Amino acid sequence: MSNSWYIFLEALRSTYGAGGVVMLPILITGVIGFYYLYSTWIRIGRDSFRKDIHKVVERLRVDLRDSESGQALTARRHLKKRSGIVARELHLALKVALDTPADYRDYMQVRMIKTVRYIQQGTHIISVMAAAAPLLGLLGTVTGMVSTFEVITLYGNQNPVLMADGISEALISTQSGLLIAFPLTLLKQRLDERIEYLIQQLELGATVIENWIDNK
Repeated sequence: MSNSWYIFLEALRSTYGAGGVVMLPILITGVIGFYYLYSTWIRIGRDSFRKDIHKVVERLRVDLRDSESGQALTARRHLKKRSGIVARELHLALKVALDTPADYRDYMQVRMIKTVRYIQQGTHIISVMAAAAPLLGLLGTVTGMVSTFEVITLYGNQNPVLMADGISEALISTQSGLLIAFPLTLLKQRLDERIEYLIQQLELGATVIENWIDNK
Protein backbone atom coordinates (compact mmCIF):
# COMPACT_ATOMS: atom_id res chain seq x y z
CA MET A 1 0.00 0.00 0.00
CA SER A 2 1.39 3.38 -0.99
CA ASN A 3 1.96 6.13 1.54
CA SER A 4 -0.82 8.28 0.06
CA TRP A 5 -3.39 5.52 0.52
CA TYR A 6 -2.14 4.87 4.03
CA ILE A 7 -2.44 8.55 4.91
CA PHE A 8 -5.91 8.70 3.38
CA LEU A 9 -7.17 5.65 5.27
CA GLU A 10 -5.61 6.86 8.49
CA ALA A 11 -7.34 10.23 8.05
CA LEU A 12 -10.67 8.45 7.53
CA ARG A 13 -10.11 6.31 10.60
CA SER A 14 -9.24 9.29 12.79
CA THR A 15 -12.20 11.27 11.45
CA TYR A 16 -14.54 8.35 12.13
CA GLY A 17 -13.22 8.04 15.66
CA ALA A 18 -13.48 11.77 16.33
CA GLY A 19 -17.12 11.87 15.19
CA GLY A 20 -18.38 9.94 18.18
CA VAL A 21 -21.04 7.27 18.55
CA VAL A 22 -23.34 8.61 15.82
CA MET A 23 -20.77 8.01 13.08
CA LEU A 24 -21.73 4.34 12.77
CA PRO A 25 -25.46 5.07 12.23
CA ILE A 26 -24.55 7.83 9.75
CA LEU A 27 -22.32 5.40 7.87
CA ILE A 28 -25.07 2.77 7.82
CA THR A 29 -27.61 5.25 6.44
CA GLY A 30 -25.16 6.15 3.68
CA VAL A 31 -24.51 2.53 2.75
CA ILE A 32 -28.22 1.68 2.67
CA GLY A 33 -29.16 4.82 0.74
CA PHE A 34 -26.51 4.45 -1.94
CA TYR A 35 -27.18 0.71 -2.21
CA TYR A 36 -30.83 1.26 -3.11
CA LEU A 37 -29.92 4.19 -5.33
CA TYR A 38 -27.49 2.23 -7.47
CA SER A 39 -29.61 -0.92 -7.44
CA THR A 40 -32.46 1.11 -8.95
CA TRP A 41 -30.16 2.49 -11.66
CA ILE A 42 -29.07 -1.08 -12.42
CA ARG A 43 -32.69 -2.31 -12.62
CA ILE A 44 -33.55 0.41 -15.10
CA GLY A 45 -30.51 -0.57 -17.15
CA ARG A 46 -29.25 1.41 -20.09
CA ASP A 47 -32.39 3.54 -20.11
CA SER A 48 -30.99 5.24 -17.01
CA PHE A 49 -28.89 7.66 -19.06
CA ARG A 50 -30.15 7.42 -22.63
CA LYS A 51 -31.45 10.59 -24.21
CA ASP A 52 -33.14 8.93 -27.18
CA ILE A 53 -35.71 6.73 -25.42
CA HIS A 54 -38.50 8.64 -27.14
CA LYS A 55 -37.22 7.25 -30.43
CA VAL A 56 -38.30 3.78 -29.31
CA VAL A 57 -41.92 4.90 -29.21
CA GLU A 58 -41.56 6.95 -32.39
CA ARG A 59 -40.14 3.94 -34.24
CA LEU A 60 -42.95 1.80 -32.88
CA ARG A 61 -45.52 4.30 -34.14
CA VAL A 62 -43.93 4.33 -37.58
CA ASP A 63 -43.77 0.54 -37.74
CA LEU A 64 -47.42 0.20 -36.72
CA ARG A 65 -48.66 2.87 -39.09
CA ASP A 66 -50.34 0.13 -41.13
CA SER A 67 -52.73 -2.33 -39.53
CA GLU A 68 -51.13 -5.41 -41.05
CA SER A 69 -49.58 -8.03 -38.81
CA GLY A 70 -46.39 -7.94 -40.87
CA GLN A 71 -45.77 -4.41 -39.67
CA ALA A 72 -46.16 -5.57 -36.09
CA LEU A 73 -43.57 -8.30 -36.64
CA THR A 74 -41.19 -5.66 -37.96
CA ALA A 75 -41.85 -3.55 -34.88
CA ARG A 76 -41.13 -6.55 -32.65
CA ARG A 77 -37.79 -7.13 -34.36
CA HIS A 78 -36.83 -3.51 -33.85
CA LEU A 79 -37.83 -3.61 -30.18
CA LYS A 80 -35.93 -6.84 -29.62
CA LYS A 81 -32.74 -5.32 -30.98
CA ARG A 82 -33.06 -2.43 -28.57
CA SER A 83 -31.94 -2.91 -24.96
CA GLY A 84 -33.55 -1.23 -21.97
CA ILE A 85 -36.68 -1.62 -19.93
CA VAL A 86 -38.92 0.45 -22.23
CA ALA A 87 -38.13 -1.61 -25.33
CA ARG A 88 -38.40 -4.84 -23.37
CA GLU A 89 -41.82 -4.07 -21.93
CA LEU A 90 -43.18 -2.83 -25.25
CA HIS A 91 -41.84 -5.95 -26.95
CA LEU A 92 -43.78 -8.12 -24.50
CA ALA A 93 -46.88 -5.96 -24.90
CA LEU A 94 -46.74 -6.22 -28.69
CA LYS A 95 -46.42 -10.00 -28.44
CA VAL A 96 -49.63 -10.13 -26.39
CA ALA A 97 -51.31 -7.79 -28.89
CA LEU A 98 -50.43 -10.17 -31.72
CA ASP A 99 -51.28 -13.41 -29.95
CA THR A 100 -54.37 -12.46 -27.93
CA PRO A 101 -55.46 -8.91 -28.76
CA ALA A 102 -58.65 -9.31 -26.72
CA ASP A 103 -56.57 -9.71 -23.57
CA TYR A 104 -54.26 -6.80 -24.29
CA ARG A 105 -55.96 -4.16 -22.12
CA ASP A 106 -56.18 -6.44 -19.09
CA TYR A 107 -52.57 -7.48 -19.59
CA MET A 108 -51.31 -3.91 -19.78
CA GLN A 109 -53.22 -2.79 -16.70
CA VAL A 110 -51.59 -5.52 -14.61
CA ARG A 111 -48.21 -5.27 -16.31
CA MET A 112 -47.93 -1.52 -15.87
CA ILE A 113 -48.63 -1.82 -12.15
CA LYS A 114 -45.95 -4.52 -11.81
CA THR A 115 -43.44 -2.61 -13.92
CA VAL A 116 -43.89 0.65 -12.02
CA ARG A 117 -43.59 -1.20 -8.73
CA TYR A 118 -40.46 -2.95 -10.00
CA ILE A 119 -38.82 0.30 -11.09
CA GLN A 120 -39.71 2.17 -7.91
CA GLN A 121 -38.76 -0.66 -5.56
CA GLY A 122 -36.75 0.70 -2.65
CA THR A 123 -36.74 4.33 -3.80
CA HIS A 124 -38.66 5.42 -0.70
CA ILE A 125 -35.83 4.04 1.43
CA ILE A 126 -33.43 6.42 -0.33
CA SER A 127 -35.58 9.36 0.78
CA VAL A 128 -35.70 8.03 4.35
CA MET A 129 -31.92 7.66 4.49
CA ALA A 130 -31.37 11.11 2.97
CA ALA A 131 -33.61 12.60 5.67
CA ALA A 132 -32.14 10.53 8.49
CA ALA A 133 -28.47 11.34 7.82
CA PRO A 134 -28.59 15.08 8.72
CA LEU A 135 -30.79 14.33 11.73
CA LEU A 136 -28.18 11.90 12.98
CA GLY A 137 -25.58 14.57 12.33
CA LEU A 138 -27.63 16.97 14.42
CA LEU A 139 -27.78 14.37 17.17
CA GLY A 140 -24.00 14.19 17.02
CA THR A 141 -23.88 17.95 17.36
CA VAL A 142 -25.95 17.76 20.52
CA THR A 143 -23.92 14.94 22.05
CA GLY A 144 -20.68 16.73 21.18
CA MET A 145 -21.81 19.96 22.80
CA VAL A 146 -23.01 18.07 25.86
CA SER A 147 -19.53 16.56 26.18
CA THR A 148 -18.01 20.01 25.81
CA PHE A 149 -20.19 21.49 28.55
CA GLU A 150 -19.36 18.57 30.84
CA VAL A 151 -15.67 19.34 30.39
CA ILE A 152 -16.28 23.02 31.07
CA THR A 153 -18.21 22.12 34.21
CA LEU A 154 -15.38 19.95 35.51
CA TYR A 155 -12.29 21.88 34.39
CA GLY A 156 -13.52 25.33 33.37
CA ASN A 157 -12.98 26.93 29.99
CA GLN A 158 -9.37 27.95 30.39
CA ASN A 159 -7.97 24.90 28.63
CA PRO A 160 -9.26 24.61 25.04
CA VAL A 161 -7.46 21.28 24.52
CA LEU A 162 -9.85 19.57 26.92
CA MET A 163 -12.84 20.93 25.00
CA ALA A 164 -11.50 19.97 21.57
CA ASP A 165 -12.90 16.44 21.58
CA GLY A 166 -16.46 17.53 22.17
CA ILE A 167 -16.27 20.32 19.60
CA SER A 168 -14.72 17.95 17.05
CA GLU A 169 -17.48 15.41 17.65
CA ALA A 170 -20.13 18.06 17.11
CA LEU A 171 -18.63 19.43 13.89
CA ILE A 172 -17.52 16.16 12.30
CA SER A 173 -20.83 14.37 12.90
CA THR A 174 -22.76 17.30 11.43
CA GLN A 175 -20.45 17.42 8.42
CA SER A 176 -20.72 13.66 7.87
CA GLY A 177 -24.52 13.72 7.98
CA LEU A 178 -24.62 16.50 5.39
CA LEU A 179 -22.08 14.75 3.17
CA ILE A 180 -24.38 11.72 3.08
CA ALA A 181 -27.66 13.60 2.69
CA PHE A 182 -26.62 16.10 0.00
CA PRO A 183 -25.66 13.67 -2.80
CA LEU A 184 -28.46 11.28 -1.88
CA THR A 185 -31.04 14.05 -2.19
CA LEU A 186 -29.72 15.30 -5.53
CA LEU A 187 -29.37 11.83 -7.05
CA LYS A 188 -32.79 10.77 -5.75
CA GLN A 189 -34.35 13.80 -7.45
CA ARG A 190 -32.64 12.89 -10.71
CA LEU A 191 -33.78 9.29 -10.32
CA ASP A 192 -37.40 10.29 -9.70
CA GLU A 193 -37.40 12.44 -12.84
CA ARG A 194 -36.00 9.58 -14.88
CA ILE A 195 -38.51 7.07 -13.55
CA GLU A 196 -41.38 9.43 -14.32
CA TYR A 197 -40.09 9.88 -17.87
CA LEU A 198 -39.76 6.13 -18.42
CA ILE A 199 -43.29 5.52 -17.15
CA GLN A 200 -44.61 8.18 -19.52
CA GLN A 201 -42.85 6.52 -22.46
CA LEU A 202 -44.23 3.12 -21.47
CA GLU A 203 -47.75 4.49 -21.27
CA LEU A 204 -47.35 6.23 -24.61
CA GLY A 205 -46.05 3.07 -26.26
CA ALA A 206 -48.89 1.04 -24.77
CA THR A 207 -51.36 3.53 -26.20
CA VAL A 208 -49.74 3.26 -29.64
CA ILE A 209 -50.18 -0.51 -29.56
CA GLU A 210 -53.77 -0.20 -28.34
CA ASN A 211 -54.62 2.16 -31.20
CA TRP A 212 -53.06 -0.31 -33.63
CA ILE A 213 -55.31 -3.09 -32.26
CA ASP A 214 -58.41 -0.89 -32.62
CA ASN A 215 -57.55 -0.09 -36.23
CA LYS A 216 -56.98 -3.70 -37.28
